[in-house]
Amino acid sequence: MEEETRQTEGLSFSRIAYRQLVRNKLAMTGFAMVFVVATVGVFVPLLANDKPYVIHTALPDDYDEAYASVLDAHDRAIPLARAGQYAHPEFIECSRAALANLRRMARQLPPEYRTTAEEIRRQYTNLFSSGFDAGAWDAVRAKLVARLDISRVRLVPHYYFPVFRSLRPIEIFFMVLWGAAVAQWLVRRRSAPTWRRARNAVAMAAFIAAAWNFACPHKIIPVGYYKELTPQASLALYPPVFYGETEVIIEDMKQPPMWLMPRGKRGPNFHLLGTDMIGRDVLSRMLYGARIAMIIGFVAVSLYVTIGVMVGSCAGFFRGRVDIVISRLIEIVICFPTLFLILIVLAYLRPSIINIMVVLGLTSWTGVARLTRGEFLRIGTLDYVNAIRALGGSNLRIIFRHILPNGIGPVLVVASFGIASAILVESALSFLGMGVPQPYASWGTLLNDGRADIQGAWWLTVFPGFAIFLTVTAWNLFGEGLRDAIDPRLKQ
Repeated sequence: MEEETRQTEGLSFSRIAYRQLVRNKLAMTGFAMVFVVATVGVFVPLLANDKPYVIHTALPDDYDEAYASVLDAHDRAIPLARAGQYAHPEFIECSRAALANLRRMARQLPPEYRTTAEEIRRQYTNLFSSGFDAGAWDAVRAKLVARLDISRVRLVPHYYFPVFRSLRPIEIFFMVLWGAAVAQWLVRRRSAPTWRRARNAVAMAAFIAAAWNFACPHKIIPVGYYKELTPQASLALYPPVFYGETEVIIEDMKQPPMWLMPRGKRGPNFHLLGTDMIGRDVLSRMLYGARIAMIIGFVAVSLYVTIGVMVGSCAGFFRGRVDIVISRLIEIVICFPTLFLILIVLAYLRPSIINIMVVLGLTSWTGVARLTRGEFLRIGTLDYVNAIRALGGSNLRIIFRHILPNGIGPVLVVASFGIASAILVESALSFLGMGVPQPYASWGTLLNDGRADIQGAWWLTVFPGFAIFLTVTAWNLFGEGLRDAIDPRLKQ
């Protein structure tokens, strides 16, 4: 005891709690499992995708689309140019589309045709900036059709990066933010995280996401498009799970896990955990389901923790009539069964991830509010709080600077258990058909797909159910370890 007291002397409460948490093997096991699931959820587009990391080939459909866009912009710009409306927004849009798509076409052309494309691009630049001349417009269009039609040119293969082209800015933001958090933990283990470092990490991630969106805007690519080009490509490097979330392979419908099939009955496609009723890869959809579980857990819990902390802080700090009104409101909300309230609300709303997160956040804040109120009632009577009041500290400063940081520990414990509960509720709602809409994947949706034939397609219920069990258990283990670290007396 004396040795432990000497080791913790001079350390802050958060550092002491962190040391106690690290020593709890079960809690750290749960944290490791949660970390793996969260990492998979963040980087799932790079782990499971029907698009390759890199492919070296020609894209005739891309060239044909750009060619058709130039002709369409040409035809739409002629009436506006004839009317002299060169400042019209549609005319400006046509000029930009024509020039951009000509540059896009030139990229796949050999040098001799590329010179022609650049010449036509210069002629279009003059047409869009000078007076209307019907003969000039017709001549440029005829030259475009005669020289650059896809049936008259030879396309040159190039290196393309389809996975990165399909990433959305929000996905880039969370990938960079997650990488920065992991790097911060690896490089500076002994230094506690600060608001300044967190703010800098968020700003950096937002800047990189905005720059990515500007340099490489998100493009919707048809499912399975690049797999059709793979046989003629000289290089194609795919992710570990080379199936998309919504990719349907008709010939592989209701296929069991590959490792359970006899060698003679295995098809050309490799499905480690089998496929669902319409031929979608189960492993790919489970990986995308991890992202849905983490998003709903974190966002819903963050929402109701914020509401509960604000409401409970007002009740515990101001007391009196404010406390009476808020306490009665909490008791009224508690009277409604949460799951039935969620079902009633979702019955009038369109099934979506946002609706689930909002409903969970708006119906689960009462426990956090009561816990926060109790902490404020306890801490508000301590001597240091009275000293701050005597020194003239404002109410906001006392609440957010002095009381809330010292009373937030129990709330964090409740939040860790709340994430596990949110994952279970989302899975239940998706299982009932009121959760994540098709064709997007969640673990509850996979369970719903497999309930029609539990014996014939048992892998649709076993694997997602096991994933839910492991994730919820991991969060509960981490929550219990965090509770013991904050209040070691509970161990006894």
